[in-house]
Parts: sequence; C-alpha cells; structure tokens
Amino acid sequence: MARHLVFTTLTWACAVMGLGRAVVADGHAKKDKPKFEVIDPDGIYFGKGSHPKAPAVIVADSVWAEIPEYKKIVKDELGEDDPKYHILMKKASARFSKALKKAAKRGGHDVIGESGSIEAKGEKKAKIPDITDDLIDLVSRD
Repeated sequence: MARHLVFTTLTWACAVMGLGRAVVADGHAKKDKPKFEVIDPDGIYFGKGSHPKAPAVIVADSVWAEIPEYKKIVKDELGEDDPKYHILMKKASARFSKALKKAAKRGGHDVIGESGSIEAKGEKKAKIPDITDDLIDLVSRD
C-alpha cells in the first residue's frame, strides 16, 4: 500500500512539474512524444527502422538534379553503355550518400526518406522536416 502511494505521488508530481510525461489511467507514466512510421521502406535513403524518432524527408529528384557529376551525365547524354557514365554515377552516388550522412548528423535525424515515405502517427502529429534545400546545398559543394 505504501509503495503504491509513493508511486502515485511521484507520478502526480512529475505530471504537475511538466517533466515531459503524461499520466495514464492505470497510474503509469508514458512519454508524450510524436510517433513516426515508415510507410514505404523502399523510399528510405538513410537510417534503419520502421519507427524513427527524428526523421526528415527530401525530394531526391531535386537533389540529384544539382549533383555536378549527374548534371554532366545528363548534359553529355551519357548512357549505361558508356564507361564515363558508370564512373560519374559512382561519384554522384558517393556525393549523395556523404550529403545524407552530413545532413543527418547536423539535424539529429535518425532516418531520411523520400517525401511521403514517413508519416506522423498518434494524437500529437508532428511535422516531418523537409531538408531538400539543405541536401542541395551539400551536394553542390566541391
């Protein structure tokens, strides 16, 4: 009985003090954070897991259109049968991956996916940041 009273008092005190927890009917405390879900695993470019804690989204076509090596492929109309194509695509892919890692680290993102591949769930739906412009800035640098 005494333990239950102490637990109930502590739970109530945490709720009153606003320590980022909500009290539920059964007396247990749970975090009141937005929940996210990956709804298209094929659209994930960085990170793993079906329930990210701090996701971000991008429009990959917009990012790729600004990668210098990819621009050269398009400009020179290189096809897959051209050896230059594969060399440039390897460099472009490496630039894209490096930019994803850097953006994730800067923004504290555990998962980055294509716009529409991650969705906010629950009562407290948070907006998932679109970091396309940040990635464009990163891939455009030499």
